[in-house]
Amino acid sequence: RLPPPPPHLLLGSRAPPVPCGSLPSLVAMSLPSPTSGGTADVLPAERARCSFDIEKLTSMVVGSRNRAIAEYKKIFEGPPFDETPAKDYWSFEEKFRRQLERTSEAILRIRDPKNRKFMLNHMKGAVRMGDMFETGGLSIHFSMFLTFLKTNASPEQQEKWLGPAQEAKFFGAYAQTELGHGSNVRGLETTATFDRDTDEFVIHSPTLTSLKWWPTGMYACTHGAIFAQLLIDGKSYGIHGFMVQFRDDQGNLMPGVEVGEMGPKINPDNTNIGYARFTHVRVPRFNMFAKYQQVTRDGEYVAPPRNLNKFRYISMMSIRMAIVGWSYRDLARAATIAIRYACIRRQGFKDTTVEDPMGSDVGEHAVIDYKVQQYRTFKALALAYCFLWSSRYVNAYLGRIQNTVTMGTEQERDAAAAEMPELHATLSGLKVWSTLWAHTSIEDCRKACGGQGYLRSSGVCDLTTEFAEPATVEGEQVILSLQVARFLIKAVGELEAGRPVVGSVEYLKDAPLGPVRLASWRGETERLVELMKDRASRFAKKLAAAFKAAEATGRSFDEALNSVAILAYKAAEVHSAYVFVRNNFLGVKQQVKDEPIKTALLRLLDLVMLMQVHENAGDWMGSLDEEQVDLVSLRIYELLDELRPDCVGLTDGLGCTDDELQSTLGRFDGNVYEAIYSEAKMSPLNATPHMVGWEHLERVLDKELLREGMRTQRAGTAPPLLTAAAAAAAAGGLTAPVLS
Repeated sequence: RLPPPPPHLLLGSRAPPVPCGSLPSLVAMSLPSPTSGGTADVLPAERARCSFDIEKLTSMVVGSRNRAIAEYKKIFEGPPFDETPAKDYWSFEEKFRRQLERTSEAILRIRDPKNRKFMLNHMKGAVRMGDMFETGGLSIHFSMFLTFLKTNASPEQQEKWLGPAQEAKFFGAYAQTELGHGSNVRGLETTATFDRDTDEFVIHSPTLTSLKWWPTGMYACTHGAIFAQLLIDGKSYGIHGFMVQFRDDQGNLMPGVEVGEMGPKINPDNTNIGYARFTHVRVPRFNMFAKYQQVTRDGEYVAPPRNLNKFRYISMMSIRMAIVGWSYRDLARAATIAIRYACIRRQGFKDTTVEDPMGSDVGEHAVIDYKVQQYRTFKALALAYCFLWSSRYVNAYLGRIQNTVTMGTEQERDAAAAEMPELHATLSGLKVWSTLWAHTSIEDCRKACGGQGYLRSSGVCDLTTEFAEPATVEGEQVILSLQVARFLIKAVGELEAGRPVVGSVEYLKDAPLGPVRLASWRGETERLVELMKDRASRFAKKLAAAFKAAEATGRSFDEALNSVAILAYKAAEVHSAYVFVRNNFLGVKQQVKDEPIKTALLRLLDLVMLMQVHENAGDWMGSLDEEQVDLVSLRIYELLDELRPDCVGLTDGLGCTDDELQSTLGRFDGNVYEAIYSEAKMSPLNATPHMVGWEHLERVLDKELLREGMRTQRAGTAPPLLTAAAAAAAAGGLTAPVLS
């Protein structure tokens, strides 16, 4: 076990006081009092301005989730959950050990009979609660690995593995990507060769590039679903999954297995992402996942029905679905932090002709009242809600398909298989653009926090680096966008052949919108959705025509697609943008009954769509002339004004708790300056008044110069002039601290 951290490195404790006398007078002058930042009343006042019931919105957005968190907190009391180290001052190994301690304790408490009924349904969330720094990466076990077990393991395999896996009696990684192969799954080099003599598969990494690379949680997992080329008598039968055990009952690696952790990543908390190499590792024939295909004892390969083969990668789709939710949650946190802090922070006098003799922030503007600040922070807020509705949509969509795979009739599975191209394209597009737009907006939120956004204690600083992970994993954005483009090209081909097009591309049947002439864009939500749909249709058909022309020159499908890839990327983007706003519009219209809440949420949706027009006006040439584009810009200004009184209520509605935000700037109570100062005092360098490293620096210093300052400088009381100035300021109607 690690030694306990120094007391001042525990949250809730503070560095030992530095005996340096009273606060310097200039510092005291800038604060309402030496101990208060004077901002405690700001956010309550903002909430009082809100046009809707904030609690109703919060309940609608995260009601069940917050109830689950409340249950978690009842269970996770006492050590090792009550004292969270200040993680920024711990090494990766220390974080990793403490994370495993908390995760293990969380699981043991979940298994307790008195908690079991509730918690087994929320194991993944509970492990996240215990996964203190997310360094362990074990939540992958409850997402990709468990999904793969449920959808690809035979009944006999599920009987052996599924129950223990659901109760976390072993942990599984999902190991598909290799050092030399990512999106090209068919090119994976790891082999699984059937040995008739022993009735075993031999799992082997024949080359350096065949190392399994990037699996989250790999180092901490005991097992893994390993994807390899199935070889029987020298013939390849394609990629199949195999259960391989990594570690023995003492935590040591199994014979022939090399598993490691990849080292520092861009994320400062350094999530456990690993690699694996296999040297002729023999596993029983039983260990090939066999729900759809089997290898018999004598080496005969039994292929799956053609339609069912489409479900093999549904676990990967589940991660893309989760990433859309990840985009919503992290952008919600960033928007909450940035908007709350912008309401508190003051910058620039309202009347610059009146100079405050105290230099205080009396009469200054709240930063949130500047239009550019509203544009970038309200944009983040609006996108967060947009991602929320699409996250709900794809959760329901994929959940329906998964239920059909596991429990449906053969006819129902055939129907679900026919939907897989639509589902794949939808998830690919939403994954790409939710992460791309969220990543950009999170960084905008960090910049919107000014200098304080550079502090890790701001909470938004870490979000910018942590979110590089979902923006990177499970499909590079260009590759996935081209897969969406393939779907669009085929859909246009179906339409031209007279066959029906349904689902997200049903809009291809609609006639072009034509020129739009409105006196105002106020209350035109449905018209804006039509604009987004019309743009998607035009670009899809334009792409299909360009692709067809390229193919007519003798190019193969892939060559033709590559020749129009830039247009393909754009078509995939505008299609996905339409899917986002369609999901948002339908979600609000069908599910939100409270009229004030509905009004506020539709304003956010309008803002998303109007900003699309404002930032991409050229996409609507032929539909919108210059006058209409100017009216769109005018409506954006109006919307910013309309959303201003509701902005804090809308962030509260997202339900981000202080525990989740881990932010000095985004605190619910608004006491940001106290929090920033307290967090700064927690630095190990502040544990003693004596400077760390002084013995090195003093070698170059002029000690006599320092001694002169010691003779002439001292700590004392505020001068009479300061008190008089404060009194004069108060007499002039300004509120300022009177210091003595």
